Parts: sequence; C-alpha cells; structure tokens
Amino acid sequence: MVLALALLAWGCGRSSPSTPSIPVKSSVVFRTVAPASGSVVVVPPEYPFYVPGGVVIPPGSGLISVDLSLTSAHDVPWAQLNVYLLTNEPGLGGYCGQNPNDSPTWQFLTPGWQTHVTVTGFRVYRLPCDVTGIRAMLHMRNNGSYTPPIPSETIAEATFPVSFQIRR
Repeated sequence: MVLALALLAWGCGRSSPSTPSIPVKSSVVFRTVAPASGSVVVVPPEYPFYVPGGVVIPPGSGLISVDLSLTSAHDVPWAQLNVYLLTNEPGLGGYCGQNPNDSPTWQFLTPGWQTHVTVTGFRVYRLPCDVTGIRAMLHMRNNGSYTPPIPSETIAEATFPVSFQIRR
C-alpha cells in the first residue's frame, strides 16, 4: 500500500509529455557568407552595368552567397527577406547593393515557423563597392519598396561583419 501511494505521488508530480517549445524570439541567423573577408569579387563583363540601376548579379552566379536561418515567434500574414550589402562609401545611404532579384517571400507564418534560405542574387548600385557588412532583414512590409524597412515592419534582423570588394 505504501509503495502504491509512493508511485501515485511520484506520478502526480510528473508532467505529461510537453509540446514542442515555440521560440520566444524571432531571429535571423547567418550560417555562411561567401566570399570571405579580404576577397575581391570580379563581376564578369556579361553582366552589364546600367545607369541608373547598377549591375544585376543573377541568382546562382556563384559570386556572392548568404545562407541564413529564419525564425518567427509570432503569427505573420506575409513576410519578405531583404539582404543589404553595407558600405561606408558616401552617397550610397549605407548600402551599395541588395537582393531584389532573389528576395523570397512567405505567407501565413505561425509561431515557431523556421526555414533556411540562401540568397545569391543581388543588384549592385556602384562598382567598385567596398562591402563592410551584410544586413539581413525579415520584414512584413508589402509595398514594393526596396529601402530598409522601419522597426515596426521588421520581424527580425541581423548584421554580419565582412570586408570584401566588388569590382569589374
């Protein structure tokens, strides 16, 4: 009888199997970035430079690659990933390129949503460009603007320090 009571007391103190935990924070995490710091990316002549607009580096070109893990801790009806090539060069607004030709979108993100994505397509506005970092922003702005989203539109963001040059 004492043994039965002890087992019953032990069982009452245990919780039932838990459901998978939902992340408490949305996040953008850099997995890999290429090229490495100190590199020079040479844009081949078959990728023409247009004024205005710059040069389009097509997805899959092998010139630049940003591999990311994305997580949403909240319900989000629509999301997009913008990746900016940061620079300290004057007159460029803090970035010299971004990924409008390789900017994935998702719908109906639920708490705990996660994915991995690799961005390889970019538009570079000026050559040469000294890239000082990469900023990735998962956001919920859906108006076609390419400028960085404001904080109230941003789900999560991260910046990866890097130093490479893009030139002809």
